[in-house]
Amino acid sequence: MPTIIYPPTIDYSWLYQRPQQLLKEIATFGYKVIFYNNEVYVEQKGSIAEPYPNFWLCKSDIPVKYLRAEGPVVNWITYPPHVFQVGKYNEDLVVFDAVDEGSEEFEDWAVYVDQISLMADIIFTTSKKLYSYHAKRHNNVYLCPNGADFEHFSKAQRIFTERPADLPKNHKPIIGYFGALAPWLDWELIYYLSRLNRHLNFVMIGPFYGNFRNMVRSDNIYYLGRKDYSILPAYLQYFDVCIIPFRVTSMTEACNPIKIYEYLSSGKPVVSTCIPEVSDIGVVHTAATKKEFSQKIVEALRKRFDEDKILERVKFAENNSWKRRASLVAEIIEKELIAKTRKNKLKILWRNLTNSD
Repeated sequence: MPTIIYPPTIDYSWLYQRPQQLLKEIATFGYKVIFYNNEVYVEQKGSIAEPYPNFWLCKSDIPVKYLRAEGPVVNWITYPPHVFQVGKYNEDLVVFDAVDEGSEEFEDWAVYVDQISLMADIIFTTSKKLYSYHAKRHNNVYLCPNGADFEHFSKAQRIFTERPADLPKNHKPIIGYFGALAPWLDWELIYYLSRLNRHLNFVMIGPFYGNFRNMVRSDNIYYLGRKDYSILPAYLQYFDVCIIPFRVTSMTEACNPIKIYEYLSSGKPVVSTCIPEVSDIGVVHTAATKKEFSQKIVEALRKRFDEDKILERVKFAENNSWKRRASLVAEIIEKELIAKTRKNKLKILWRNLTNSD
Protein backbone atom coordinates (compact mmCIF):
# COMPACT_ATOMS: atom_id res chain seq x y z
CA MET A 1 0.00 0.00 0.00
CA PRO A 2 1.13 3.59 -0.59
CA THR A 3 2.68 5.86 2.03
CA ILE A 4 1.40 9.43 2.27
CA ILE A 5 3.81 12.02 3.66
CA TYR A 6 2.41 15.32 4.92
CA PRO A 7 5.17 17.95 5.24
CA PRO A 8 5.21 20.07 8.43
CA THR A 9 2.38 22.55 7.87
CA ILE A 10 -0.01 22.84 10.82
CA ASP A 11 0.06 22.15 14.54
CA TYR A 12 -1.59 18.75 14.83
CA SER A 13 -3.06 19.37 18.30
CA TRP A 14 -4.23 22.98 17.97
CA LEU A 15 -7.20 22.95 15.59
CA TYR A 16 -8.42 19.65 14.15
CA GLN A 17 -8.67 20.40 10.44
CA ARG A 18 -9.02 18.76 7.04
CA PRO A 19 -5.50 17.27 6.90
CA GLN A 20 -5.93 15.38 10.18
CA GLN A 21 -9.46 14.26 9.33
CA LEU A 22 -8.88 13.14 5.78
CA LEU A 23 -5.50 11.48 6.30
CA LYS A 24 -6.73 9.68 9.42
CA GLU A 25 -9.51 8.12 7.34
CA ILE A 26 -7.18 7.27 4.46
CA ALA A 27 -5.04 5.37 6.97
CA THR A 28 -8.02 3.08 7.66
CA PHE A 29 -7.71 1.80 4.07
CA GLY A 30 -4.24 0.44 4.84
CA TYR A 31 -2.21 3.43 3.70
CA LYS A 32 0.69 4.45 5.89
CA VAL A 33 0.42 8.14 6.81
CA ILE A 34 3.45 10.10 8.02
CA PHE A 35 2.17 13.40 9.42
CA TYR A 36 4.97 15.84 10.17
CA ASN A 37 3.86 18.05 13.06
CA ASN A 38 4.50 21.80 12.93
CA GLU A 39 4.54 22.44 16.69
CA VAL A 40 3.54 26.10 16.91
CA TYR A 41 1.24 26.00 19.93
CA VAL A 42 1.38 22.53 21.48
CA GLU A 43 4.64 20.64 22.03
CA GLN A 44 4.50 17.02 20.98
CA LYS A 45 5.51 14.49 23.63
CA GLY A 46 7.99 12.07 22.11
CA SER A 47 9.49 12.14 18.64
CA ILE A 48 7.02 9.71 17.08
CA ALA A 49 3.49 8.72 18.07
CA GLU A 50 0.77 6.58 16.51
CA PRO A 51 -2.56 8.22 17.51
CA TYR A 52 -4.42 5.95 15.06
CA PRO A 53 -3.49 2.70 13.31
CA ASN A 54 -1.18 3.39 10.33
CA PHE A 55 -1.09 7.11 11.21
CA TRP A 56 2.33 8.27 12.41
CA LEU A 57 2.70 11.69 14.00
CA CYS A 58 6.32 12.84 13.82
CA LYS A 59 8.36 15.80 14.91
CA SER A 60 9.43 17.81 11.89
CA ASP A 61 13.14 17.01 12.30
CA ILE A 62 12.78 13.22 11.97
CA PRO A 63 14.36 12.12 8.65
CA VAL A 64 11.90 10.20 6.52
CA LYS A 65 14.44 7.39 6.02
CA TYR A 66 13.87 6.36 9.66
CA LEU A 67 10.11 6.06 9.15
CA ARG A 68 10.19 3.17 6.70
CA ALA A 69 7.97 4.49 3.95
CA GLU A 70 6.40 1.49 2.24
CA GLY A 71 5.17 1.11 -1.32
CA PRO A 72 4.74 4.12 -3.58
CA VAL A 73 5.23 7.46 -1.80
CA VAL A 74 2.74 10.31 -2.09
CA ASN A 75 3.76 13.85 -1.13
CA TRP A 76 0.52 15.48 0.16
CA ILE A 77 0.74 19.29 0.03
CA THR A 78 -1.86 21.76 1.32
CA TYR A 79 0.35 24.84 1.75
CA PRO A 80 1.40 26.30 -1.65
CA PRO A 81 4.87 27.52 -0.50
CA HIS A 82 5.66 23.84 0.01
CA VAL A 83 6.21 23.68 -3.72
CA PHE A 84 9.84 23.68 -2.57
CA GLN A 85 9.17 20.37 -0.79
CA VAL A 86 8.44 18.64 -4.09
CA GLY A 87 11.04 15.91 -4.60
CA LYS A 88 12.22 16.02 -0.98
CA TYR A 89 10.80 12.58 -0.19
CA ASN A 90 11.70 10.93 -3.51
CA GLU A 91 7.95 10.59 -4.01
CA ASP A 92 6.14 8.83 -6.82
CA LEU A 93 3.17 11.19 -6.76
CA VAL A 94 2.53 14.80 -5.75
CA VAL A 95 -0.95 15.75 -4.53
CA PHE A 96 -1.99 19.36 -4.03
CA ASP A 97 -5.04 19.60 -1.78
CA ALA A 98 -6.33 23.13 -2.43
CA VAL A 99 -8.29 24.17 0.65
CA ASP A 100 -8.30 27.99 0.44
CA GLU A 101 -7.99 30.79 -2.07
CA GLY A 102 -4.78 32.80 -1.99
CA SER A 103 -6.41 36.12 -1.19
CA GLU A 104 -6.93 38.45 1.78
CA GLU A 105 -5.55 36.67 4.88
CA PHE A 106 -3.81 34.15 2.60
CA GLU A 107 -2.48 36.51 -0.07
CA ASP A 108 1.11 36.00 1.11
CA TRP A 109 1.22 32.60 -0.56
CA ALA A 110 -0.89 33.39 -3.64
CA VAL A 111 2.25 33.62 -5.78
CA TYR A 112 2.96 29.92 -5.15
CA VAL A 113 -0.47 28.57 -6.13
CA ASP A 114 0.16 28.28 -9.86
CA GLN A 115 3.64 26.86 -9.21
CA ILE A 116 2.38 24.00 -7.06
CA SER A 117 -0.46 23.46 -9.52
CA LEU A 118 2.09 22.86 -12.28
CA MET A 119 4.13 20.47 -10.11
CA ALA A 120 1.20 18.36 -8.87
CA ASP A 121 0.06 15.10 -10.43
CA ILE A 122 -3.38 15.41 -8.81
CA ILE A 123 -5.27 18.41 -7.45
CA PHE A 124 -8.15 18.09 -5.02
CA THR A 125 -10.26 21.16 -4.25
CA THR A 126 -12.66 21.81 -1.40
CA SER A 127 -15.01 24.15 -3.27
CA LYS A 128 -16.49 24.69 -6.71
CA LYS A 129 -14.75 28.06 -7.04
CA LEU A 130 -11.34 26.48 -6.41
CA TYR A 131 -12.21 23.63 -8.78
CA SER A 132 -13.11 26.09 -11.54
CA TYR A 133 -9.83 27.96 -11.07
CA HIS A 134 -7.57 24.89 -11.12
CA ALA A 135 -9.47 22.98 -13.82
CA LYS A 136 -8.53 25.73 -16.29
CA ARG A 137 -4.86 25.11 -15.57
CA HIS A 138 -4.60 21.37 -14.88
CA ASN A 139 -6.17 18.29 -16.44
CA ASN A 140 -6.36 16.15 -13.29
CA VAL A 141 -8.52 18.11 -10.83
CA TYR A 142 -11.18 16.65 -8.54
CA LEU A 143 -13.78 18.27 -6.31
CA CYS A 144 -13.49 16.83 -2.80
CA PRO A 145 -15.38 19.02 -0.28
CA ASN A 146 -14.84 18.85 3.45
CA GLY A 147 -16.78 16.33 5.47
CA ALA A 148 -18.20 15.25 8.79
CA ASP A 149 -16.62 13.34 11.62
CA PHE A 150 -20.12 11.99 11.98
CA GLU A 151 -19.46 9.48 14.74
CA HIS A 152 -17.90 12.19 16.90
CA PHE A 153 -20.43 15.01 16.45
CA SER A 154 -23.60 12.93 16.16
CA LYS A 155 -23.30 12.33 19.91
CA ALA A 156 -24.65 15.87 20.32
CA GLN A 157 -28.05 14.85 18.91
CA ARG A 158 -29.04 14.28 22.53
CA ILE A 159 -27.76 15.24 25.96
CA PHE A 160 -25.01 12.70 26.62
CA THR A 161 -22.94 14.37 29.32
CA GLU A 162 -23.21 17.08 31.95
CA ARG A 163 -23.41 20.72 30.97
CA PRO A 164 -19.96 22.38 30.67
CA ALA A 165 -19.45 24.71 33.61
CA ASP A 166 -18.47 27.73 31.51
CA LEU A 167 -21.67 27.83 29.48
CA PRO A 168 -23.99 30.67 30.55
CA LYS A 169 -26.22 29.72 33.45
CA ASN A 170 -29.23 31.94 32.71
CA HIS A 171 -31.01 29.26 30.65
CA LYS A 172 -31.59 31.51 27.65
CA PRO A 173 -31.40 29.70 24.28
CA ILE A 174 -27.83 29.38 23.01
CA ILE A 175 -26.81 30.56 19.56
CA GLY A 176 -23.45 28.85 19.14
CA TYR A 177 -20.32 29.06 17.03
CA PHE A 178 -17.08 27.10 17.18
CA GLY A 179 -13.98 27.57 15.06
CA ALA A 180 -11.35 30.23 14.55
CA LEU A 181 -12.31 33.71 15.74
CA ALA A 182 -10.67 35.23 12.70
CA PRO A 183 -10.85 38.31 10.47
CA TRP A 184 -13.29 36.57 8.12
CA LEU A 185 -15.98 36.66 10.82
CA ASP A 186 -18.53 39.45 10.40
CA TRP A 187 -18.08 41.12 13.77
CA GLU A 188 -20.60 43.84 12.97
CA LEU A 189 -23.20 41.16 12.30
CA ILE A 190 -22.42 39.37 15.57
CA TYR A 191 -22.79 42.60 17.53
CA TYR A 192 -26.02 43.47 15.72
CA LEU A 193 -27.51 40.06 16.49
CA SER A 194 -26.56 40.26 20.16
CA ARG A 195 -28.12 43.71 20.61
CA LEU A 196 -31.31 42.88 18.74
CA ASN A 197 -31.80 39.56 20.55
CA ARG A 198 -31.23 40.26 24.21
CA HIS A 199 -33.22 37.14 25.07
CA LEU A 200 -30.52 34.93 23.52
CA ASN A 201 -27.00 33.91 24.51
CA PHE A 202 -24.29 34.04 21.84
CA VAL A 203 -21.52 31.54 22.64
CA MET A 204 -18.27 31.81 20.68
CA ILE A 205 -15.77 28.96 21.03
CA GLY A 206 -12.30 28.96 19.49
CA PRO A 207 -8.88 30.63 19.46
CA PHE A 208 -8.65 34.27 18.45
CA TYR A 209 -6.63 35.40 15.43
CA GLY A 210 -6.11 38.96 14.34
CA ASN A 211 -6.74 42.29 16.01
CA PHE A 212 -8.40 42.03 19.43
CA ARG A 213 -9.95 45.44 18.82
CA ASN A 214 -12.26 43.76 16.30
CA MET A 215 -13.86 41.64 19.01
CA VAL A 216 -17.30 42.96 19.89
CA ARG A 217 -18.50 43.10 23.48
CA SER A 218 -22.00 42.62 24.79
CA ASP A 219 -23.37 41.15 28.00
CA ASN A 220 -24.96 38.27 26.06
CA ILE A 221 -21.84 37.34 24.06
CA TYR A 222 -19.67 34.72 25.75
CA TYR A 223 -16.13 34.01 24.54
CA LEU A 224 -15.11 30.63 25.92
CA GLY A 225 -11.73 30.30 24.21
CA ARG A 226 -10.26 27.29 22.47
CA LYS A 227 -11.64 23.89 23.45
CA ASP A 228 -10.05 20.56 22.72
CA TYR A 229 -11.60 18.82 19.73
CA SER A 230 -12.56 15.87 21.90
CA ILE A 231 -15.01 17.92 23.99
CA LEU A 232 -16.65 20.05 21.28
CA PRO A 233 -19.74 17.77 21.15
CA ALA A 234 -20.26 18.42 24.87
CA TYR A 235 -20.79 22.09 24.00
CA LEU A 236 -22.64 21.46 20.75
CA GLN A 237 -25.28 19.38 22.56
CA TYR A 238 -26.41 22.54 24.38
CA PHE A 239 -26.55 24.79 21.29
CA ASP A 240 -30.08 25.59 20.15
CA VAL A 241 -29.01 27.13 16.83
CA CYS A 242 -25.56 27.03 15.20
CA ILE A 243 -24.24 29.93 13.16
CA ILE A 244 -21.65 30.66 10.47
CA PRO A 245 -21.37 34.47 10.54
CA PHE A 246 -18.70 34.81 7.82
CA ARG A 247 -18.15 37.96 5.81
CA VAL A 248 -18.89 37.33 2.13
CA THR A 249 -15.57 37.98 0.38
CA SER A 250 -13.55 36.49 -2.44
CA MET A 251 -11.79 34.26 0.08
CA THR A 252 -14.95 32.99 1.84
CA GLU A 253 -16.65 32.44 -1.52
CA ALA A 254 -14.01 29.74 -2.05
CA CYS A 255 -14.46 28.33 1.45
CA ASN A 256 -16.20 25.06 2.30
CA PRO A 257 -16.57 25.28 6.11
CA ILE A 258 -15.91 22.04 7.96
CA LYS A 259 -18.14 23.25 10.79
CA ILE A 260 -21.24 23.03 8.58
CA TYR A 261 -20.88 19.23 8.50
CA GLU A 262 -20.06 19.07 12.21
CA TYR A 263 -23.08 21.18 13.15
CA LEU A 264 -25.43 19.16 10.93
CA SER A 265 -24.20 15.87 12.42
CA SER A 266 -25.93 16.98 15.63
CA GLY A 267 -29.21 17.66 13.85
CA LYS A 268 -29.13 21.27 15.05
CA PRO A 269 -30.47 24.03 12.77
CA VAL A 270 -27.80 26.18 11.13
CA VAL A 271 -27.97 29.81 10.00
CA SER A 272 -25.23 31.20 7.76
CA THR A 273 -24.40 34.18 5.62
CA CYS A 274 -24.72 33.58 1.88
CA ILE A 275 -21.36 32.02 1.10
CA PRO A 276 -21.82 29.82 -2.00
CA GLU A 277 -20.70 26.49 -0.54
CA VAL A 278 -23.30 26.81 2.24
CA SER A 279 -26.08 28.36 0.15
CA ASP A 280 -26.02 25.22 -2.00
CA ILE A 281 -26.99 23.08 1.02
CA GLY A 282 -30.76 22.94 1.19
CA VAL A 283 -30.97 22.04 4.88
CA VAL A 284 -29.26 25.27 5.99
CA HIS A 285 -30.88 28.68 6.58
CA THR A 286 -28.98 31.43 4.73
CA ALA A 287 -29.34 35.18 5.08
CA ALA A 288 -28.22 38.06 2.86
CA THR A 289 -28.66 40.87 5.40
CA LYS A 290 -28.22 41.40 9.14
CA LYS A 291 -31.98 41.71 9.60
CA GLU A 292 -32.63 38.52 7.65
CA PHE A 293 -29.98 36.67 9.67
CA SER A 294 -31.79 37.60 12.87
CA GLN A 295 -35.12 36.52 11.40
CA LYS A 296 -33.66 33.18 10.32
CA ILE A 297 -32.35 32.58 13.86
CA VAL A 298 -35.84 33.21 15.26
CA GLU A 299 -37.34 30.88 12.65
CA ALA A 300 -34.74 28.18 13.34
CA LEU A 301 -35.39 28.40 17.08
CA ARG A 302 -39.11 28.00 16.56
CA LYS A 303 -38.69 24.90 14.38
CA ARG A 304 -35.67 23.35 16.08
CA PHE A 305 -37.58 20.32 17.34
CA ASP A 306 -39.10 19.44 13.94
CA GLU A 307 -38.24 15.74 13.65
CA ASP A 308 -38.32 15.66 9.85
CA LYS A 309 -35.93 18.61 9.59
CA ILE A 310 -33.60 17.09 12.18
CA LEU A 311 -33.51 13.84 10.21
CA GLU A 312 -32.76 15.71 6.96
CA ARG A 313 -29.83 17.51 8.56
CA VAL A 314 -28.41 14.36 10.12
CA LYS A 315 -28.79 12.41 6.88
CA PHE A 316 -26.94 15.10 4.94
CA ALA A 317 -24.01 14.98 7.36
CA GLU A 318 -23.92 11.19 7.36
CA ASN A 319 -23.83 11.16 3.55
CA ASN A 320 -20.89 13.58 3.59
CA SER A 321 -18.58 11.85 6.03
CA TRP A 322 -14.79 11.97 5.95
CA LYS A 323 -14.87 8.22 5.37
CA ARG A 324 -16.62 8.78 2.04
CA ARG A 325 -14.22 11.56 1.10
CA ALA A 326 -11.24 9.34 1.89
CA SER A 327 -12.66 6.54 -0.23
CA LEU A 328 -12.82 8.88 -3.23
CA VAL A 329 -9.27 10.13 -2.64
CA ALA A 330 -7.84 6.61 -2.28
CA GLU A 331 -9.53 5.48 -5.48
CA ILE A 332 -8.10 8.42 -7.45
CA ILE A 333 -4.59 8.02 -6.02
CA GLU A 334 -4.50 4.32 -6.84
CA LYS A 335 -5.75 4.95 -10.37
CA GLU A 336 -3.08 7.61 -10.90
CA LEU A 337 -0.31 5.39 -9.50
CA ILE A 338 -1.31 2.59 -11.88
CA ALA A 339 -1.34 5.01 -14.83
CA LYS A 340 2.05 6.41 -13.86
CA THR A 341 3.54 2.92 -13.52
CA ARG A 342 2.32 2.06 -17.02
CA LYS A 343 3.82 5.27 -18.43
CA ASN A 344 7.16 4.52 -16.78
CA LYS A 345 7.16 0.98 -18.16
CA LEU A 346 6.43 2.29 -21.65
CA LYS A 347 9.25 4.82 -21.33
CA ILE A 348 11.67 2.07 -20.29
CA LEU A 349 10.48 -0.17 -23.13
CA TRP A 350 10.86 2.67 -25.65
CA ARG A 351 14.31 3.52 -24.33
CA ASN A 352 15.41 -0.11 -24.62
CA LEU A 353 14.05 -0.36 -28.15
CA THR A 354 15.76 2.83 -29.31
CA ASN A 355 19.04 1.86 -27.62
CA SER A 356 19.00 -1.55 -29.30
CA ASP A 357 19.17 0.20 -32.67
